[in-house]
Amino acid sequence: MGSLNGDMFIDILEERRKTSDIRWATKTWDVSPCKFSLKRTPQEIKDSVLNSEKIDAVIKEISKENNWSEEETKLKAKEILDEMSHNFQFKVIRFFGYVLSKFMKSVYGKILVNKKGVEKIGSVSSQYPVLFLPTHRSYSDFLLVSYVCFYFNLPVPVIAAGLDFLGLKYLNFLLRGAGAFFIRRSFVGDKLYKEIFTEYVQTHIEGCEYPMEFFIEGTRSRTAKSLVPKLGMLQSIIELFFASKVPDIIVVPISISYDRTLEETLYAYELLGVPKPKESTRGLIKARKVMSDFFGNVYVRFGEQISLKDYFRNYDRSVHNLHPRNFHLCTKEEQVLCRDLANHVIRMHQCNLLLSPFPLVCLVISQPEVTKTKGLHFNSLVDSIYWLEELVRRTGATIYSDQNDVSESLTEQLKLHSNIIQISDDGYVSLKQDYIQYPVSVPNVPCLQSTTVKYAIPALFAYHYGNQVLQLLVHVSMVCLAMGFDEENLFFTDDIFFRYKTLRILLQREFVFERLTSEQDFMHALQSLKEENIICVEGNKIYLVNSCLEKSEFLSSILLPFLESYCVVCHYLIQKDYSLGDCKKVSLECQLEIENTILSGILSDYRCLSLDIVNNCITFLVNEGALTKVSNNGQYCLLPNKSKLSNVVLDLELFLPTLAKLNNPSLKFSMPTAKL
Repeated sequence: MGSLNGDMFIDILEERRKTSDIRWATKTWDVSPCKFSLKRTPQEIKDSVLNSEKIDAVIKEISKENNWSEEETKLKAKEILDEMSHNFQFKVIRFFGYVLSKFMKSVYGKILVNKKGVEKIGSVSSQYPVLFLPTHRSYSDFLLVSYVCFYFNLPVPVIAAGLDFLGLKYLNFLLRGAGAFFIRRSFVGDKLYKEIFTEYVQTHIEGCEYPMEFFIEGTRSRTAKSLVPKLGMLQSIIELFFASKVPDIIVVPISISYDRTLEETLYAYELLGVPKPKESTRGLIKARKVMSDFFGNVYVRFGEQISLKDYFRNYDRSVHNLHPRNFHLCTKEEQVLCRDLANHVIRMHQCNLLLSPFPLVCLVISQPEVTKTKGLHFNSLVDSIYWLEELVRRTGATIYSDQNDVSESLTEQLKLHSNIIQISDDGYVSLKQDYIQYPVSVPNVPCLQSTTVKYAIPALFAYHYGNQVLQLLVHVSMVCLAMGFDEENLFFTDDIFFRYKTLRILLQREFVFERLTSEQDFMHALQSLKEENIICVEGNKIYLVNSCLEKSEFLSSILLPFLESYCVVCHYLIQKDYSLGDCKKVSLECQLEIENTILSGILSDYRCLSLDIVNNCITFLVNEGALTKVSNNGQYCLLPNKSKLSNVVLDLELFLPTLAKLNNPSLKFSMPTAKL
């Protein structure tokens, strides 16, 4: 047990290494149910959904619309419920307790969990419905919260899972038994499925038999930074609170991070365009070889609980008093409040992160000015980590180390990641450029040249790990980028704030920003830079400190891969005079254009090839009206709007002024360089 920032952390694997796993998995487990619990079985919950007044009305409506008999429609509803529902059995939880103990002791050193956060769950779970909202970076997240709850004798949650997991033949029934219920990724246009899903979720919250766990980001983040939240599940749940069907709901943000991610190799390939392997039992069996590798520590921090009653205390719910009790939809204002809550949860995820120093290492050595040389000397790397750690701590996140000395901690982390990091005989640290551990079953990356893939893979490894701290430093980075590098190093606060807000708009798909906090975030970033002695603030004037210019340049440079990619994509699309293909086709075309820009020497950062960046850019352009979805023979295509694309380019050129003539191959980027 150890204390970090006043929070006590317990290594829950320590006991497992000393005592019998069988005896532990079969321990006495007696937890008081929620006082509102209806104590129904999984089958009784299904029957309650199918026989509810709401679903009965929906069945009648759909039957009439489609000229089906009500018996036919009810049979379809039952089939949907059978596919979706869990079959929670505590004997299966015990089985997974045993199996996961064996697995985790094999691949991880420690699983550190904050004691204070866990204790608070115990006190509130008997009072109100509880939502566990963890981050999602790995398949390991899926049953980890259940494992922690079982360890600490807390109520074990039911878990929303993607329908893909039904592909795990012979294992999906065990997942159902562990509380997993399976939902489609999208059910737009299928009213029956949508209403059954909503009723099934809401019935669980009203019945209070189990806490509920779901990933608010919707899917695993291949980039390790927070994804823009998906609102469907959360909105279905908070409808109950707005309609006063439950007195309160407790939301528990949970931040989970890993020294090494199990899927690190697959993620790098997925970001280059290789399709995600389908979930299958055979694939899971093949993946067992990871048990022969070591992946360091896992960090689980239960964040401060959010009471919806307190969070929405200024909202008047009486607007629903005259609505039929069993038929309720969120108002537009409530939908905005739902997004605000989701973004706030993501912000808490980030503030509660516990990270090793390795993401800072990746952020530093992945800069083009470092990758184009023999690397960065170990001593210089240590110096960089020292001051970056201080900036990270000001965000609320914590850099964890088993060692007291930064040098020792870095040495340990570099050994853990020796598959992608190398240290030369004279002490220079760099990314390996001869990474050959390609997954055997992965086909060649479409479109991209083999030499491009060779250099892109290590860059995307670093991109994955570096993003964990980049999302924490994004505000100070945007401020530094907004200041530029004028010779006088003097700026006016209002001008910098305007540019900062422009960057927030441009990067709204890359990072999660809370709706009403732009000024607060800006001022906090200024204060952090001031305390780090990077800037001086006098009234409405900001001065860059000459002795810290390199720090400011580095912080500016860490956002450039996103802006550079966006700029290449916009310049490519603005040349098109016709409707393009669908989003996937356009993404691959834009990725190929970025590769051409790299091969021509204009760009040098292989992280720009990330399809995640390209897809986010296209989504941003669609949302801004710079790309329009049009129907072409029944297929949706994208049509460029040159005027709006030009406006986006003008905004980008505020921060990348040399890109106005991107189509000139002789033009090189004159970007800030990190000389750490």
